[in-house]
Amino acid sequence: MKKVAIFASGSGTNAENIARYFSENQQIEVSLLVSNHLGAGVHGRMSRLGIPSITFSKQAFVEGRPVLEKLKEHAVDWIVLAGFMNLIPADILNAYPGRIVNIHPALLPKYGGKGMYGMHVHEAVVAAGEKESGITVHYVNERYDEGQVIFQASCSVLPTDTPEDVAVKVHALEYEHYPRVIASLLTGEYADSFSRLCVSVFERATGDYHVTDNVDASVRNPFEAGTIESQLYLKNWIDAVQWHLEDLIRDPQIKPENVVALKRRIDRSNQERTDLVEQIDGYFLETYKETSAGPDATINTESPAWAVDRLSILVLKIHHMRQEVHRPDSSDAHRAACQWKLSVLLEQKQDLSAALDQLLEDIGKGRKYMKVYRQMKMYNDPSLNPVLYGHKK
Repeated sequence: MKKVAIFASGSGTNAENIARYFSENQQIEVSLLVSNHLGAGVHGRMSRLGIPSITFSKQAFVEGRPVLEKLKEHAVDWIVLAGFMNLIPADILNAYPGRIVNIHPALLPKYGGKGMYGMHVHEAVVAAGEKESGITVHYVNERYDEGQVIFQASCSVLPTDTPEDVAVKVHALEYEHYPRVIASLLTGEYADSFSRLCVSVFERATGDYHVTDNVDASVRNPFEAGTIESQLYLKNWIDAVQWHLEDLIRDPQIKPENVVALKRRIDRSNQERTDLVEQIDGYFLETYKETSAGPDATINTESPAWAVDRLSILVLKIHHMRQEVHRPDSSDAHRAACQWKLSVLLEQKQDLSAALDQLLEDIGKGRKYMKVYRQMKMYNDPSLNPVLYGHKK
């Protein structure tokens, strides 16, 4: 059992979300709240969950030793910062090397450093005219917001958004991702989980696409060409463009000639998507080419890359459903219904991710084997589509 101490200074909504996330976890327990503010709302939240809390003065934090003694008394393995305003002193950093993490409400290295917290960050983002913001989970070092980045997720910032609007979007990202990233780190799964790599890249691509939200925008792939990350990023970008092409073709006011043009573009997009799925399966074939299937090995109903395909589309669904949850011109009933749907989608993402990782583990250990059946798009082949070859008669 890994024991976690949460360091918090404010109202504690993130701290409570983390504690509830692990409340029935058999591997991870939030065992202590550490605060520098006796009147902070986080104390009440954690008390209601049965989690003890202690408060130290600024001087005690600077000294470090008094805090370390309490952490040792509670057998704390990891420290998680959730809205904690003080720098972590060297004694605590040295006692927990690589085991202290923080979340920042922006895409570091932008809008980090001393004084950049809470609404100050969102105000700066809006004032600068940024088109996106998000969250950064990072390791903690001796300087504000300069530790190694572990995970980022982004959200769009619209020209009409206020700092409060951005805060709502960023807070939703914090709720969704921070506990999951903590769980991954503490169980040692983060670096080894292919599904987590997929989700991280897909969320970045989805966020990047929605900065312009334009089906004709040029893709600027941030990953090195030929890498699996580059393929995953392009995969999600293609899915995002096709998602919005499907929106456009359903416009009741669309002109008939535009329907034809969009339908052909969607067909091309489907072909690009299928081609890329095969390329991703090629990555898996290369990865496991030295693995021998066991005598009782079975084949899966789909190849790994088609599971990756479904995960990419699921990330897009979650993005758009989250927009509906916070859509200001909708009714309370609509937002409540979308909140329920969002919870189902998030559960589905967790299940699909676990299934993908299990499939890859089974292939890697020879319990399953994979095949790739190259596509045979009959309606695209002039020699197989009777409409096309009929014109030659």
